[in-house]
Amino acid sequence: TSVMDSAQEIDKLPDCLIPRTGSGTNYFISAVIRHFERLGVFVLNNSESIKNAMDKMASIQMLAAENIPVPKTLLAKTPLDLDFVVKEFSFPVILKKVSGSEGKGIVMCKDHSQLEDTMDLLDPNLNMIIQECINSSLGRDIRVFVIGGRAIGAMLRTAKEGKFKANYSAGGSVELLDLTPEVEWLAVESSRIIGLDIAGVDLLIDEEGYQICEINSSPYFKGFEEATNIDVAQEILSFVKVRCGEPL
Repeated sequence: TSVMDSAQEIDKLPDCLIPRTGSGTNYFISAVIRHFERLGVFVLNNSESIKNAMDKMASIQMLAAENIPVPKTLLAKTPLDLDFVVKEFSFPVILKKVSGSEGKGIVMCKDHSQLEDTMDLLDPNLNMIIQECINSSLGRDIRVFVIGGRAIGAMLRTAKEGKFKANYSAGGSVELLDLTPEVEWLAVESSRIIGLDIAGVDLLIDEEGYQICEINSSPYFKGFEEATNIDVAQEILSFVKVRCGEPL
């Protein structure tokens, strides 16, 4: 009887599934997430929103279609028409893999020569995006944590001296930032457009306001908690309880 009870316990579906694979979500993982969705499990975030966030070009397109401010972006592959890039962009430019996290797969090309040399090193089958560099935000950005359509807080991230990536995981420093109505609206609306219930929204600081850099479906929160003193795990748990109809 005890063996049968154990088997039945194992077969019980969870109340909630929280995938934490982010940009590393491959076909197998996506299939597992979709399977839980088909079984009626509350999945946070769902497979479609994770796919949207993983593809940086797709997410930029979705945001731009809703008039959310984003940097000028070009989808590219090798061999690259360098003359066209020079015509459309001013240096420096940011070169990104279409999928990635923690600031990996991102390089800054300061001039035509550096861009040409970088392209020579890349796999000819690699898809990438070229993005304008927001010079006023170089080496710093804003990370807003959104849970269930609510921005729970924000931090300012600053890159190590001599670096341009402000990611905490890359050695950047963090500090508390008060949420303004504009920053809060941009973060919440961007998360809604991509379909994410949990999101780390990165904003660049433009001379005329803000632009959405990218949106993460599985944001780390060690640096965020250090800067804001907000218990992110507890905030997520509270949202799950509300969605599952349990008392807080």
